[in-house]
Amino acid sequence: MVVKTGIGFMMLFAVVCPTAIFAAPYPLEEIYQKRGDLQQAFDPDSHLAVSGTAAGFLLDLEDWATQYGWMEHEELASYGPEEGDGVPVRVNSEEIESEIGSEAYVVMDRSTGKILTVKNENKVWPIASLTKLMTANVVLDHEVPMSAIADVRNADNVGGARLYVEDGDTFSVEDLFYATLVASANNAANALSRTAGLTPAQFIAEMNQNAVNLGLTKTQYVDPTGIELGNVSTAREMARIVRTVFARDEIRPFISTVSKYINVISQGTTKKMTNTNWMLWKPEYDDLYVTGGKTGYLIESGWNVAVTLKPMGGDDDKELLIIVFGAESRGDSFIDANKLADWAWETFEWQKQN
Repeated sequence: MVVKTGIGFMMLFAVVCPTAIFAAPYPLEEIYQKRGDLQQAFDPDSHLAVSGTAAGFLLDLEDWATQYGWMEHEELASYGPEEGDGVPVRVNSEEIESEIGSEAYVVMDRSTGKILTVKNENKVWPIASLTKLMTANVVLDHEVPMSAIADVRNADNVGGARLYVEDGDTFSVEDLFYATLVASANNAANALSRTAGLTPAQFIAEMNQNAVNLGLTKTQYVDPTGIELGNVSTAREMARIVRTVFARDEIRPFISTVSKYINVISQGTTKKMTNTNWMLWKPEYDDLYVTGGKTGYLIESGWNVAVTLKPMGGDDDKELLIIVFGAESRGDSFIDANKLADWAWETFEWQKQN
């Protein structure tokens, strides 16, 4: 599928993750007031994209400015790519959709935010353990010390992947991050959420407020683990979440580690965590440099993956952010992500901005 072009414009770039409810800064507001097409596509009060209009995959007015507006209006140049950025420019018309079996996907150039291809990008979908990225984000916002000690309780067991420990076993917060994001242990995610010092309702409220602050209207959280079907998003909105969370320096070790031994402090033992993201360690992906990732699975959602990657030994400008929803198997989710990456690198050239 050719990228759906919001408002009928040609190319798109995004360099920031904007807040949804905002008074558009001058001169963006001035341009909005002069253009009927923008007024139809974006709500006059919130400036969020209006469903069913020419907004396409755009999320809000600032998204339009950073992806299109800077090319049409000199006064919006600050929304465009920085000098020296490598910007992907399409050089052939080869399509990829027929080769991808997953339900939905988004392929984004990570540095500029340019969307390279999409499928069912606005379809609401159960995100499963991709939920844990926002859980981690909220805990990081509360600046919980990595050396702090926290316990895992029997009540934290909600099904799915888990740490096999005794009621009350203790871990450092850092090791709970590894268990949550590397091994995707649901009881570790629940234990980690408690370290923020919030009630369960307050924690979920902060997760949802973060989504609102990112301008996301279809993303909803109901628990910290992803085990509940009420944790939903779209591939397009998840791309904004992943780009935001993965940009945090503190998160990087937990989304790129192949395996990690964590300490069960109360028992004086260790447990090995192996990353659920096969693209980090299976030999068939040795030609890729995976910089981060998170997986998620429920029967109802199929296999989901969010991953950032670039060619091994290749140009840093070519780093991609890929979201895949609803693959038929764990292996298929990674195969589809790999196919999408290869297609992007073959179909686009990254041209430096002067």
